[in-house]
Amino acid sequence: MTSEDEAEIRKRFVENEVLYQNLRTEILYCLQKAFSAPQSIKIHSITARVKTIDSFVEKVTRKSYTSPFEQTEDLVGARVVCLFIADLSGIKDVLHSTFDVASEEDKVNEGEASSFGYMSHHFICRLSAAHSGPRYDTIKEIKFEIQVRTILMDAWANISHYLAYKNEESIPADLVRDFHALSGLLYVADRQFQNLNRGAVHSAIQAEQDIIKSREILSSAINTDTVAALFRRQYPDRDRASEKLIAEFISELSLINLNDLRDLARILQENHGAVLKYEKKYPPAGSSRFGDVGLARNALAIHSPKYQEARYPKFKMRHAEFRGHSKS
Repeated sequence: MTSEDEAEIRKRFVENEVLYQNLRTEILYCLQKAFSAPQSIKIHSITARVKTIDSFVEKVTRKSYTSPFEQTEDLVGARVVCLFIADLSGIKDVLHSTFDVASEEDKVNEGEASSFGYMSHHFICRLSAAHSGPRYDTIKEIKFEIQVRTILMDAWANISHYLAYKNEESIPADLVRDFHALSGLLYVADRQFQNLNRGAVHSAIQAEQDIIKSREILSSAINTDTVAALFRRQYPDRDRASEKLIAEFISELSLINLNDLRDLARILQENHGAVLKYEKKYPPAGSSRFGDVGLARNALAIHSPKYQEARYPKFKMRHAEFRGHSKS
């Protein structure tokens, strides 16, 4: 590429950069909206960028492109990083329903097992037909790339990029074996995280079945699965708390040395009537009903002055007023 060609490419890039930035903004918005809906896919991060002019010129030179702006499909790129390998297929479905996918490359399942380099799914896309109107006329035909990876795939890609090793041929011979070994370890770790997640899901399902269907709550350990199941049994009509909120609630149980699910169930049941009366007189701000964790916390506060003092120091008289009320 001559200096005149490079100057022309740089000039055209600068002239079009606002379009690339507009496209980046639209892609980011679409991805964030698509993955904000309630679903089982756990997304770690979503990012998007416009290729720098120097990176673009370097790629055009390296690839010997004759029509650089048409041949470069990642002038605008996005990355979706998820937690588990099993989520990759679900993300693929979301991308196909959100954008017009022109092509895709699966470097996880279809790549060579011995090949060096990070694994990920690559999608070359355009905005879908739903993006119509003057706002999109100047950007809807521009191709862009979306990479989808797990956290460990992303870590491998970032570290190898930092080390400046783009392919196996560029690695010093004495380090090739170490790179393969590390790549294999990360691959195995990704699979094991997936197995742990599968086990966690099974544990939650089993806990809910055992606790909700049992005639009485037996002595068992307190954890997020068993407490969530107990809440489904005790408060079936109330909003469900997130795992994070349940974990916070569990940490509070140490205030009164409560570590058996049967004891927690007894306290919630014995104070249920009092809690409902408390809720009627002192409803939560902005609502007339507590969620499941809110009911449980108030039950503990009514049951235990020690818990109440630690959790609700400003409402001492409120909770004391309901101690001794009947279960009904």
